[in-house]
Amino acid sequence: MGVWRGLLIHERVFGAYIACTLIRLWFAVGFFSAHTLVYAAALASVAAAASTTRGGSMRAWRIRLGFYPILTVILFVHLRWVSPLINNGKRDAVLWEIDRVLVGGSVSVMLEPVISPLLTEFSSFCYMFFMVYLAMGVLTYLFAGESLARVFYAGLFSLYGIGYFGYTFVPAIGPYIVYAARFSAPLKGYFMTDFLAACYAAGTNLTDIFPSLHVAASGFLLFFDMKWNRRRFWLCLIPCAGIWFSTVYLRYHYFADILAGFAAATAALAIARFARRREERVGWK
Repeated sequence: MGVWRGLLIHERVFGAYIACTLIRLWFAVGFFSAHTLVYAAALASVAAAASTTRGGSMRAWRIRLGFYPILTVILFVHLRWVSPLINNGKRDAVLWEIDRVLVGGSVSVMLEPVISPLLTEFSSFCYMFFMVYLAMGVLTYLFAGESLARVFYAGLFSLYGIGYFGYTFVPAIGPYIVYAARFSAPLKGYFMTDFLAACYAAGTNLTDIFPSLHVAASGFLLFFDMKWNRRRFWLCLIPCAGIWFSTVYLRYHYFADILAGFAAATAALAIARFARRREERVGWK
């Protein structure tokens, strides 16, 4: 209980995701499977990272917080092998049906009349810009003041914990593969379109659809910047709107993923506000 009380909000949320997946893997393939042991090590590393700030220095806090972008990437890649072990197939048909109920069909199909090479290139640029914006946010707030860094990381990496719960309980590949036959108009662009297609094929873990973390994380970053980095908020407003549009235009996501992404971003912003109030009670640094 002492370790639990000492954890930050995002450490609890992400730790809960790791513990849940560890248990599911234990039942599916046994505790001594290599995949289960990866999650056991990840859970132990959460506790170890939490112990780095006993001295209270800003450098120690940066190590503790900066551990989470690394852990997030490792577990994202590992999900390619983990998801098939703990799930019985994909849920693309469920998400496609939800879209039919909500909006009468696939938004990606509905957008086919507006497809053009320039719009495809712009959408591809925005989709790739997400990684740049995410890196900027993670690094700039890590090197901000101690309290602001904790507030930002509380929101963003709680969001990733929530997102990974979605990935493991609603695994899906995306309409661009599963329902490729439903699309009649090809997406043709220029350099950025081809570059994104190559990167996406190499980077997807084949389960990273629900919720859309492109939508969720960019939404969280944008509205966090609206409070703490107004200049970057205005610079990134149009690219973020492009990110949200591109997720369905490029056929990577279902409309249900987008709604879930905005809901996750809203939850993460609420967590960040809670973390801020706690920081203000103990003394903003």
